[in-house]
Amino acid sequence: MGPEISVIGAGGWGTTLGNLLATKGYQVKIWSYEQKTVDQINNNHENVQFHPNFTLSQNLKAYNKFEDVIPNADILIFAVPSAFVRKMAEQIAPVFLTDREYKLVTVSKGLEYNSFKLMSEVLREVLPSNVKIAALSGPNLSKEVAQKQPTATVIASIHEEILPELVEVFQTEYFKPFAIADERGIEICGAVKNITAIAVGICDGLNLGDNSKGSIMTLGLHEMNRIGKHFGCARKTFFGVAGIGDLIATCSSKLSRNHHFGEEIAKGKTLEQIKDEMNGKVAEGVWAVKSILQFAQEHEIDLPLTKQIYEIIHEKKPMKTAISDLLTLI
Repeated sequence: MGPEISVIGAGGWGTTLGNLLATKGYQVKIWSYEQKTVDQINNNHENVQFHPNFTLSQNLKAYNKFEDVIPNADILIFAVPSAFVRKMAEQIAPVFLTDREYKLVTVSKGLEYNSFKLMSEVLREVLPSNVKIAALSGPNLSKEVAQKQPTATVIASIHEEILPELVEVFQTEYFKPFAIADERGIEICGAVKNITAIAVGICDGLNLGDNSKGSIMTLGLHEMNRIGKHFGCARKTFFGVAGIGDLIATCSSKLSRNHHFGEEIAKGKTLEQIKDEMNGKVAEGVWAVKSILQFAQEHEIDLPLTKQIYEIIHEKKPMKTAISDLLTLI
């Protein structure tokens, strides 16, 4: 039979992971707040908004009530944009049963604004204690995973005893998970790399060339390491799959939402225009840059790249001025 698996969030990554597991033969339930998405998945085996022209497994069934997907699940995938993690956790918390253990894998990336809590910390704070949290992150562009392009990923948790089962459940011929204990480390990597990807997207939008992008990516890795050091993360995590591996993939690929956002900013479009054009898709770096910069300023951590990207996006600083200022600080 295998474990019962549910996914909270039918965006691109939630749908991809749900389909990956359904294709392995698991019966997977996925929750979406949009009834049209539920109907598309159940009736046509597709998610038009996030995976157009892609056929989903018949083992993937969609629902729009938490009561239908949470109580009997053994493993849950939590695939909600970071800005909505606390609110969503508060909504699902009462639905968990008290007489059984759950394993929840979060793929949300970011720091909560003002509290500076990682997504796993927010979930532990809100959800019942019988829900054991893990985080998954890596160079995992949703479309490529859906197409079964080979990649590695990392699953991490302070509950190391749950990791062997999670690795076994997620592993396929093309999707290779590795288990580590540094949960905070992979979450910091997942948040900071999105900011760097926006910066590289701006470089591409301005036709600045590969030398500029190489310099920006190197600076992004340094900033990832500086933040991680403050959180007590293992340095080797930042030079592994979830760190530099994800950084390279997100910064280099046209499939990256954050890279795309940077390119669109470079064209002179506003934040509001890009959000509308992305049709519900989220560039996490847009919100991560706010919380990470605030955290860095309060703890006197020097993050020049993060500061300039924040000012470009949220204060409408001219990009050429920002690049000039950045070069004096590197």
